[in-house]
Amino acid sequence: MNTYRVLPSHLHGIADATALYLANHVGVPVPKIELEINPEIDFRPTLHSIARDKHIICAEIVDSFIMHNIEQFVPACKNHSIPVKLYIAVAKGQFQQIDLHALKFAKENGVAIVEISPPNHGTIITSPPLSLSLGGLRVFRISDFPTRYRENVQKAIETFRQGNPVKGCSEIYDEIESLTRRVGLKCAAIAKGLINSPNFDWNTENWANIIEFLKNHLDVRAVHCPNLKKQLFSRIAGLTEYRNESGHKVRSTTKLILRDRQLRTRFESAMDVLVDLIKASAPLKLR
Repeated sequence: MNTYRVLPSHLHGIADATALYLANHVGVPVPKIELEINPEIDFRPTLHSIARDKHIICAEIVDSFIMHNIEQFVPACKNHSIPVKLYIAVAKGQFQQIDLHALKFAKENGVAIVEISPPNHGTIITSPPLSLSLGGLRVFRISDFPTRYRENVQKAIETFRQGNPVKGCSEIYDEIESLTRRVGLKCAAIAKGLINSPNFDWNTENWANIIEFLKNHLDVRAVHCPNLKKQLFSRIAGLTEYRNESGHKVRSTTKLILRDRQLRTRFESAMDVLVDLIKASAPLKLR
């Protein structure tokens, strides 16, 4: 029998069943009970354990959906890039008592609601949990992008938030690279758009070389794009260092926190560069 100090006694059986469910269906070891998950986080969930991929699997056992503590816990994890995957566990039959606000909050924040039946059965009512450290990504309005970019940008954001931040970053880099090449092709077709002619193929040349060439040989006045400045191309060049990085397994939760913070910063920076490059190249009327 596990020892619970805060959880009401009538929920101890549901908590024990939840621990077994997580062990059987998620593959986590025996959870810790009502303990701190990180010094930055005040809230102590009923159960937590470290998964093989170093995410912190948390389960909060409830019999009513008063979300005050959870509504503080979730943004705290996002703000501090704590890689938590959160389950809200309720006894079977309690799902109908969930108010719309709580359900909306869970869906919007990647929190899983699971109905538990002792001794160890569970049914996820919403969707599987997402990593809260990735959910802290800045909000971007897809409607702010020209139509041709919206589908791919939305896909990249979803890829990032749903657990593959390396690929999400790569998809934004793809958009920036494609646009850079189209800028070069269009400027090369404009009389005196380039101070010197390149001796490479715009479609196949190394991206970093294209950026450097445009930075040094583009005549912004001739192409009527005053914001295609050297500073912008320098920012684009700064992305190429990470362009072909692949995801590597992290060896600790601490390293996962650091990785997610770095990737969130990179993704947001790349999005800013894409927006600025779209705006700066708008006079070219690219297709």
